[in-house]
Amino acid sequence: MAAEQTAIRSLLVPMQDGYLLMPGALVAEVVSYAAPEAVPGQYPQWFLGKFNWRGQRLPCVSFEGMNGGPPVTPATRARIIVMKGVNNRPGLPYFALVSQGIPRLLSVEDDVVEALDESMDDAPAVRMPVLVHGEPAFIPDVEYMEDQVYRALFG
Repeated sequence: MAAEQTAIRSLLVPMQDGYLLMPGALVAEVVSYAAPEAVPGQYPQWFLGKFNWRGQRLPCVSFEGMNGGPPVTPATRARIIVMKGVNNRPGLPYFALVSQGIPRLLSVEDDVVEALDESMDDAPAVRMPVLVHGEPAFIPDVEYMEDQVYRALFG
């Protein structure tokens, strides 16, 4: 009897220069874009401010900025992706990420994801470039992203 494959419900999130592939379990909610509120203090250029979500003020970041590029101007169909924290850090159960459009839901099995042999040394928030269902995408390094947000907020 052949081993049964388990599909992972995932999101293909449009960004400025491609897509992020992330498991749906990491995403708390996708909401309409609203400009993050500026916060006083000095923060990295990828820190866009705070976003109000369900009575909480979440730090909002630019994925492109975390990878050394300038934060992008949100597109007409931009969304805020509310990410669940993965490291159980106090004060950071969630953070927000700006996407350039509406994410697509898809089921991902091992046989539809192919790792690409590309250097991502200049993109620290990328864990791995992949092809998923034949489309290029990046798997984000959510632990790195969360760590950077935590350091920006709490030192």
